[in-house]
Amino acid sequence: MITPSLLLSGNTDTMQRRRPAHQVIDGIPRCVGINPDSLRKSLEFRAEAGDVVQCTFPKSGSNWVQYITQLILKGGEPILNHDEMSNNCRALEYMNFQDWKSPLPLRTFVTHLPLSRDRMTKEAKYVYVARNPWDVCVSFFHMATNLSGYNFQDGTFEEFVDAFLAGELGHGDYFEHVSSGYALRNEPNVFFVTYEQLKKDTRGVVLKLAHFLGETYWKALEEDEDLLQKLLERSKPDYMRSIVVMDFSKNANPDWKEMISRSQTTCKEGTKATKTSTPWYGKRRLVAGRNTSRQNYFDKWR
Repeated sequence: MITPSLLLSGNTDTMQRRRPAHQVIDGIPRCVGINPDSLRKSLEFRAEAGDVVQCTFPKSGSNWVQYITQLILKGGEPILNHDEMSNNCRALEYMNFQDWKSPLPLRTFVTHLPLSRDRMTKEAKYVYVARNPWDVCVSFFHMATNLSGYNFQDGTFEEFVDAFLAGELGHGDYFEHVSSGYALRNEPNVFFVTYEQLKKDTRGVVLKLAHFLGETYWKALEEDEDLLQKLLERSKPDYMRSIVVMDFSKNANPDWKEMISRSQTTCKEGTKATKTSTPWYGKRRLVAGRNTSRQNYFDKWR
């Protein structure tokens, strides 16, 4: 369990703690695996009509939603292997997308950059996937300790949580990232969904996503129950395991409750919302500066 003193701003122990490795590109901390030139091109990218751009903070369900999107565009036909799935989309920060032509009816792109109105176009469609901070933090910790590029194999969970709350993982601040997507959720060309919604009601989310991608995709599933059931079956963990490099097993990672105690976790800044009923992904950070509040970030979702 983590203790409050380890997470308070100004704690001398915290200042000396290790962080997962990152690089600085044009003055901004970025993920170690990003090529600077590719990143700069991705920031200049503007989607066109027929493009679908999926935005997520890492470990928020990126692969699952992209896999389902491709199944919808393929009319429920199976994705045979990971190479096919990779060839069907482009990761903006990591792959060459210049003059790329997709084998699918729509071009699909994935990115861990936050959704920004400045980089959006009216002609394209945008999918934002959010996941609760507890599971994102725990899942990201296990990835950071398993991948050598982060140089964090011996890092502790306490150290990682401190870096997570400080936004020092190379992908910006988690809460600002999710808030940027939530703020644009009512735009006609934005589909905002949470990992939890998809897990709880896969059928409902699949139909809504299909309708967002195009009425023909929605009608195909709505009018053919057998086709819809095939797509849902192919979206289950056991079917996807050999195609998508991710672990859906229930106990793959320790439950966040085993690693984080909500009554003990303290953060560096508080959050506020316009309504008390606003869910965790709608909370906005206080801008008054650090230590203005020691409310619990993680207690702000439900």
